[in-house]
Amino acid sequence: MNSTAERAYIYSKACGIIGKSFVGPRIRRLQDITRLSDLDRLLFPNSYEDLPERELLIRLEKRIIARTTDQISLLLKTQQSIPQFIGLLVRSYEYADVKLLVSALMDKRGLPPSHADLGRFTTVHFYKYPDPKALFTGTDFEWLIDNIPDNQSANMQIQAELDRRYYTQLWNELCHISDPNIRFIKEIIADEIELKNILWALRLNYYYHFDKTSIEPLLLDLYDRKRSLVKAALECIDKPVDQYSAWASFKYISLLNPEEAGTFWRINIPHIQRKAALLLYKKTRAYFHRSPFSLNTTACFIRLKQFEEELLISLAEGISLGLSGRDVLSMLEVLQ
Repeated sequence: MNSTAERAYIYSKACGIIGKSFVGPRIRRLQDITRLSDLDRLLFPNSYEDLPERELLIRLEKRIIARTTDQISLLLKTQQSIPQFIGLLVRSYEYADVKLLVSALMDKRGLPPSHADLGRFTTVHFYKYPDPKALFTGTDFEWLIDNIPDNQSANMQIQAELDRRYYTQLWNELCHISDPNIRFIKEIIADEIELKNILWALRLNYYYHFDKTSIEPLLLDLYDRKRSLVKAALECIDKPVDQYSAWASFKYISLLNPEEAGTFWRINIPHIQRKAALLLYKKTRAYFHRSPFSLNTTACFIRLKQFEEELLISLAEGISLGLSGRDVLSMLEVLQ
């Protein structure tokens, strides 16, 4: 299959999968879900499981992740040559699983946490838990062998280092792609890095009372040409968390929880996180159909499927707490 025909086929297949996914208008189909068993039947009509709601939540979360990775694999197996940055987008699951693995090793848990099956993209030897050397030898995580943390503070440093290595490698790969159409996914990843820096800085400052000197080394100091992807995060640290007016010049002020008359305002980090995810989702959905016969299609497809996965897991967790599908979707603001 020549490259033009292959990319046309990939675009057609990606559109077919996205058309049946819970993104865009199809999200509304989730608002009438009130029980986990109903969600299970909707997502897996031919293999739903008759389990108590508490057990079903754990199973559903694992199956939703497997559903996403299976669909990503289905698209990628049609491609003869997969660039490194596409592989890294898939391996974001592995980096997230390694974070859980490091925490399990730190706590000396008897059993390893579950992990996503990425097929040929998997590099860590998960089945060799709890031996760090056996787990990580020959992988990008080999540096962890002698750096398993023994306290929560050290673990936070490791988590930040994993993010730094992942995004630095991903960004460097994107910067070396000559295809001009890659600018769309590159813009999305640049925004993702900038927003991740902001959220990480806010959490460390607000929840753990880290000062600027302690936070700065943990952020992703990357540049999109002359645009610093860490600048906005560093500016956040100096702003008071209880004065909305002090954020007037903040680049992402639209992400902040609004100030309401007669009420005391304080920054709401979960609100910012939800808004940031929504911003990235909307941009990715808009860019999915740009330059359809390019690498942009595959990259946006992966990110859209991952958004759907996060949405479905949030929905399942909300329903398990007694919320309706409409309540959860309204809170996430995805029905707009």
